[in-house]
Amino acid sequence: MIKRATPGADKRQVGLENREWHGQPSERQRSAARRSALALLAVVVAGLVLAGIARWLTPVRPASYGGLQRTHVGDTHFSILPGLPGITIRGDALYASNDPWRAYLAPERTCPGGERLDLPLAQQAQVMACLVDYARHVRGLGPLRPVTLLNGSAALKAGKITECSDFSHNACGEDAAADVRGAGYHGAWGENLFIAEGKWGAPRPTLDGWLNSPSHRENLLDPQWRTEGIAVETRARFLRGRNVTIWVHQLATG
Repeated sequence: MIKRATPGADKRQVGLENREWHGQPSERQRSAARRSALALLAVVVAGLVLAGIARWLTPVRPASYGGLQRTHVGDTHFSILPGLPGITIRGDALYASNDPWRAYLAPERTCPGGERLDLPLAQQAQVMACLVDYARHVRGLGPLRPVTLLNGSAALKAGKITECSDFSHNACGEDAAADVRGAGYHGAWGENLFIAEGKWGAPRPTLDGWLNSPSHRENLLDPQWRTEGIAVETRARFLRGRNVTIWVHQLATG
């Protein structure tokens, strides 16, 4: 702020008459004040322009995403001769005996159906939402709100993965964010993928897989997320697997 002096008031204070020779210094003062005001205005305008350019050049926070594929050996049953009792060789367990993230897995009474593959896919997605909220609660985070936009974009991603037999965030050669951006969301977002055969594709083992993967766990338990979308697809055969389940979990700030 520029405070301009009042020549007349100064003269009254010192008892000087208003003579012509006082006019020239006053004009210089007014000119200097105008120049100072113009300079200040130029600085402000330049600052605003630079701030706008910086904001335009600063990229939106990049998406965080990861894909996880689990391969396990299931139980094998065989008999030496027909009619004789068979032998069963146990395969991999659903969860590791020393699983450090076991406490983040909701018990059956909290999220029923966590290990069931016979439930309708929509119900399996609801079970997954329950499991995710429980894991985030253990971490001290709030629940995520399902939104139609993200459910839709997650479903589109799952569809492209199966359509193009391409288990990746860039399925069918498209940008990872193509579906969510095309749906009209342009904020920060994240995406976790999962694919597994048989019982390891159920909601609870899937979440356990994400929790035991550092990058997926970091994405899943990111405190910035507020909303989510979940899609699940099953295929009798996909790539080189059988009875395959594919999960797409998208997270966003709004």
